[in-house]
Amino acid sequence: MRGQWSEHEARGVLAAWRKSGMTLERFAKDRSLVPQRVRWWKKKLEGPCTALVRAEEPLALLPVCVNQAKPRGEPVAVFLRTGHVIKVGRGFDEEAFSRVVAVLENS
Repeated sequence: MRGQWSEHEARGVLAAWRKSGMTLERFAKDRSLVPQRVRWWKKKLEGPCTALVRAEEPLALLPVCVNQAKPRGEPVAVFLRTGHVIKVGRGFDEEAFSRVVAVLENS
């Protein structure tokens, strides 16, 4: 393969390498490929997370703990006549908000 590889070509090379059972260096040398190029594509396509999974290893279900996250909404921006902007999210204290607005509007 000469020139730039497409993602499709790189995936084919990586699949052939894995199927071969050879080291990356041996595989690349046997096919007149540059090992650094194969490593670059491996890193680009697999990233740090998928590199941890090996095809030979049996798959297993693992227990997980899910924490209930508070629902998040986009903050609401309130533009005051004075040019001040106040951003508030869910669950804001309305009384405190009213006091802040009053102070800013009277400044």
